[in-house]
Amino acid sequence: MSRRSSGRGISTVLGAAIFVAIVFTIIFPLMLYMHVLQDLYMREASDRLRYEIERFNEKLEIHVSTGKPDALGRATIYAYLYNPSHLEVNVVAFYVESKLRGLIPIELSTPIVLAPGAQMVYHIPVTIDPDDEVTVRAATARGRSYSAPEVGLSVRKPPYIIFVSLTNTSSRSWYRVIIQTNGVVGCVSPGVSINTICQEEANYTIPPPAIFRLFDKDDAKPAPTSYAFFHAMPGSYTVHLTEVFIDDNGNVVENMIASTMVNVTGRDVHLVFELEPKEPLMSMSVLLPSNNTVTLIPDGNPPQGAVWIPFTISLGNMSEPIEDVRVRLSRCTGHNITVVPRISSVDVSYMLPSESYTGSFEVFVQDDSQNSSKGGWIEFEVTVSAKGSFTGSTYGDLATVNGMVYVCVPRRIGGEPVLACNFQP
Repeated sequence: MSRRSSGRGISTVLGAAIFVAIVFTIIFPLMLYMHVLQDLYMREASDRLRYEIERFNEKLEIHVSTGKPDALGRATIYAYLYNPSHLEVNVVAFYVESKLRGLIPIELSTPIVLAPGAQMVYHIPVTIDPDDEVTVRAATARGRSYSAPEVGLSVRKPPYIIFVSLTNTSSRSWYRVIIQTNGVVGCVSPGVSINTICQEEANYTIPPPAIFRLFDKDDAKPAPTSYAFFHAMPGSYTVHLTEVFIDDNGNVVENMIASTMVNVTGRDVHLVFELEPKEPLMSMSVLLPSNNTVTLIPDGNPPQGAVWIPFTISLGNMSEPIEDVRVRLSRCTGHNITVVPRISSVDVSYMLPSESYTGSFEVFVQDDSQNSSKGGWIEFEVTVSAKGSFTGSTYGDLATVNGMVYVCVPRRIGGEPVLACNFQP
């Protein structure tokens, strides 16, 4: 019994030793291995989740511009890059979609690293032809792609507009708006141009403005305003405003009155220049028949008839528009004849600068000669008055001019036609 019990004890101890050996040699390593796998899985899942979160939160703003085209109209491409996020962005490639050459991939040997809030200009080694249109995309290390909003970029059609407004413009001045690029990036062309290749500078001259009859709800007349607009690539520009006018000596004077810088990135730009108002240089010319004009009236007893005196008035191009214009035959005197004005005033409702109007006065004439028709002449004076459409000024003596017309009577003496005239003014 003791020997059998001793054997059982040894077996029990040996079994326990084998179990412990199995636990330490197989179960513990297996559990440790499973724990390591679980830890690796959780780390990979966490890294992947963090990557997806970073990828989702990554932001990049890209705009595409060109430089000044060369003699053949070809221009280099530049990319404006800005990182508005709180994550670092690595740009690893650009893809240029060309209408003429298809897709052009550009892989960077060294990524462009943009820290949070950083911005830069990158020269893309691609040239755009005059008739080509391109769209640019940037690819990042996180696998995201960002497209520039300047789709179909072309040197003939810059995507944005610089709109310039001038208020309180003078009716006696021209204005020249000049836009220049600051640096190598940027290209601009006048808005009135069609299919024109943009350049590093553009200008537009605004003639003296015509102030139209505009009123607001309070019956107040608006300040004279002029406009100029330009097509522009993304970039930095300086806008100069020059006033061109004629001084009292008749000399042309150019004076730069304003200058400002603007940045064009992703949207149109509107500039407003508020100028000091100036009184217009009112100028009215009146054209009358020459003093050698001869008018015939029918022979009769006594000879009498109507004489028409034509006139043409023209408003100067540096004047303000005028309204309530009245052209009057302010004086009409007959010599050796009796004159009775029938139409002695003509009214014109509105005239713009450089506009002309033609009319005439009617005068009834009667020869007062007792024995025979001698004819005579008429001396007259024409006066123009008006009201300024914007300033409200009353121009009672806007223009005054004198004229003379000879009046003759056709007669027959001895069967031969003759004219009875009196040229003794």
